[in-house]
Amino acid sequence: MSTPERLEGIRVVGFDLDQTLYPKSPEIDEMIGHYLYERIVEHRSVSLAEARELFTSRYLEGSGMSGGEVMRDLGLANGAELVQEALERADITSLLQPDPATCELLAALAQSYRSVDLITGSGREQARQKLAALNIPLETFGLVITDDEASKATGASYRLWLSHYPNLGPDQFVYIGDRPRSDYEIPAALGIRTVLVYVRETNPDIDAYQIANLLGLRDILLMKD
Repeated sequence: MSTPERLEGIRVVGFDLDQTLYPKSPEIDEMIGHYLYERIVEHRSVSLAEARELFTSRYLEGSGMSGGEVMRDLGLANGAELVQEALERADITSLLQPDPATCELLAALAQSYRSVDLITGSGREQARQKLAALNIPLETFGLVITDDEASKATGASYRLWLSHYPNLGPDQFVYIGDRPRSDYEIPAALGIRTVLVYVRETNPDIDAYQIANLLGLRDILLMKD
């Protein structure tokens, strides 16, 4: 959306963690890719170098395939789940850098809404380590739901999130993430409103706010009346 209007009626704001509270980078992509290459090695009994070539030749050749589709093309039927797993389990903590603007945004949202929560597919200890590297205290969030409590992939984490606020309707929640499947389709099916961040090219088939960076949330959630 070129000129986004403020989201009205929102009471609770939820955030994804991986590649939402920090942007993508080539170094992070390579570490995530390494995790996927290892899964290809296990499945196809090839060397790590061969696995990398199998993946990158498909992903980078302009085919338009997503990482999950590439994994499925290589015979791993649960390709999308493997990509999500790579995002959440690859040891990227050493690559993360604090961003004061992100911390300020979270603080401003906490002042403006009933709660700012974290709903992540990372485990609790993984989430704690990543947040520490980003200089975001876990206590920043009123509620934290990790993969240790419920799965995002099945929608259980979103249903658990809603259950903590029984007096609110799903349309009073907004979830901010970066992946169309796990951060848009699944919560939207429950009536949760959504925002996708770090979007390079707006997809007209996605009925959600799509913004280029996290700080664009100020225009949607903190814009003055």
